[in-house]
Amino acid sequence: MRATFVFVLVVVATLACAQGGAEPSRVDAIMDVAFNWMDRQVDIWYEDGDYPRDVQLLRMQNALRPSDYGIADTLGYMLENVERMDEALAVYVGFRKANAAQADGPFPEANFYFQQKLYAKVPALLEPSLALKPHANSFRVLAHSYERLNLLSDSERVWKAYLALAPGDDPARKNLARVQQKLKSAPTGS
Repeated sequence: MRATFVFVLVVVATLACAQGGAEPSRVDAIMDVAFNWMDRQVDIWYEDGDYPRDVQLLRMQNALRPSDYGIADTLGYMLENVERMDEALAVYVGFRKANAAQADGPFPEANFYFQQKLYAKVPALLEPSLALKPHANSFRVLAHSYERLNLLSDSERVWKAYLALAPGDDPARKNLARVQQKLKSAPTGS
């Protein structure tokens, strides 16, 4: 019943905005209230273990706000929890395509591949985003992927680029040192 109420509220607000019948700030306020309620409901259902309802509500939120990183990431995570890996990947790919200009647009998909140990798919997604200065996790996942692919020079380059932005990241410095040690002991050509 409450989900139906929120859905009707969102639809009415959307229609009012589309018809010009309400001020954008008022519609935004209504949408914020509706999304805040939906976020609380997602938490309740998650704690109750009602994942199908969570997924259903998250799908609706994702359709209404396709550029919201948090919604897309949570929806994908929930789909992974119920072992719908193909659907989770589709959410991540859709997010990347809808947010191609965002620095973190490709991260959920790349992280999915990284978690599945499909390291070779990660560089093509994350390498172009480095110029946009994405979240630190993009650098980390890319550098670790290169290392697991034994592309140690690329891993070193990414760690150095990240450390130029975050020189105080001690774990990153240790990762760089490990990669550099591997480079010293590796045969030439890596």
